[in-house]
Amino acid sequence: MTLKLRLRDHLSDPAKKRAFNEAVFEEVAPTYRIVNRVLSFGRDAAWKKHLVRSLPDADSPACVDLACGTGDLVALLLRRYPNARVTGVDLTRGMLDRARARFQDDPRVTFLQADLCQSGLPDASADIVTGGYALRNAPDLDTALAEVRRILKPGGHAAFLDFSKPESPALQKVEAALLKAWCGFWGFVVHGNPEVYTYVPASLAHFPNTAELRRLLGQRGFQDIRSRRFFAGVTEGVTFRKPA
Repeated sequence: MTLKLRLRDHLSDPAKKRAFNEAVFEEVAPTYRIVNRVLSFGRDAAWKKHLVRSLPDADSPACVDLACGTGDLVALLLRRYPNARVTGVDLTRGMLDRARARFQDDPRVTFLQADLCQSGLPDASADIVTGGYALRNAPDLDTALAEVRRILKPGGHAAFLDFSKPESPALQKVEAALLKAWCGFWGFVVHGNPEVYTYVPASLAHFPNTAELRRLLGQRGFQDIRSRRFFAGVTEGVTFRKPA
């Protein structure tokens, strides 16, 4: 089945979406960090820094970074919390190989190959859960949020960065067209296949808009839900807390 055909049909089926994500992110792993910088006009690193700065102070938290990729948020968590223990979870071996090489001599870091919807981590084991472009890529968003709630300790905090879907249908169309053109261009330049990165606007079409996402988090029992949009609202950092 071609990547183009799978892009059309995988988004509403969790099993197909998981398989598609694994294939795509395995393919992009060698260039993932640099392409993130290029796609964001160099702002991706700043957004991630702000996301981690928005978390509360802690002495030696147990942190989990879901869909950790090559470890950008892992590095920022260690810088913010020098005595932390950080577990990076990712679906793809290619991403984890690069993350492990980056932190190979750091005893504070562990990496685990797993679906973010089924991390296998113990209940109530994390003080902090983070994710960069994680929730939108989850095979099933409700299941992912349930997993975040399950692994968070009572009173634990979560912070996620992702592309943001406007509330206005007209703005959604404008954003989708711009992302399709920009992401498609770089997919063709880097991989010879625009479908690799036009997955971003396609997946965003199935993701809640900013107001819906906040309502969904509240319905799932999270509290202190806050957000900050970046880059004219194209991306958003969302923080929330599990009740104590």
